[in-house]
Amino acid sequence: MDRMILEAQLRPTMTKGERKLLRSEDKVPAVIYGRGEDTLPLTLDGRTLRQVLTSGGSNVLVDLAVKAKGKKTRQEAVMFKDIQRDILVQDRIIHVDFIRISMTDKIEVAVHLNFIGDPAGIDEGGVLSLVNREVQVKCLPGDIPEQFDVDISELNIGDSVTADSLVLEGELELITPLDTVLAQVLAPMAEEELEPAVEEELEEGEEAADEETAEEAEDEAEADKAEEES
Repeated sequence: MDRMILEAQLRPTMTKGERKLLRSEDKVPAVIYGRGEDTLPLTLDGRTLRQVLTSGGSNVLVDLAVKAKGKKTRQEAVMFKDIQRDILVQDRIIHVDFIRISMTDKIEVAVHLNFIGDPAGIDEGGVLSLVNREVQVKCLPGDIPEQFDVDISELNIGDSVTADSLVLEGELELITPLDTVLAQVLAPMAEEELEPAVEEELEEGEEAADEETAEEAEDEAEADKAEEES
């Protein structure tokens, strides 16, 4: 996997208002932590950060160049741990957590699944269900795959593909259980199966209403007869 360079400025602890002002200038507050070292508060350029994520994705390896006034720039090998996005403004990132990594220590990461082909069962009316869109693997940071291709073209109605079908190269270790369903083709819910059921419910409701009406009429007749006799 390619490594990308990202510059960051060391920043002081800020109030909520100061962080809001920072974001209005397209700057993103961030922190870096891990490997027993101090947690550092940072500021990132929003535009550059979006370019890195667009080019490399959230699993990209980053050489973070941390700058501070009057100090030598320090290089940190990091990965994205958490990315908080604005739920109202598209493409706006409001905070980032970086975690320090070692290129010689294995880590657990989520890898995206790329589903290929149109299932054969779709032509028979089946419905494709993508149950999981990523799996967990353990590997060295430099061995993280961009994605796993999953061929679903041979799936018929009732068929599924599970995690044990993935092809892992090198020293990749699959953490997701092997029997985890990734995708399946479900049988359609036929209209002709639904309509009789609905009609049966209506008929039962009508019969109950008729019985209730008959009972009410009988009760009224008895009441009228008793009134006449009195």
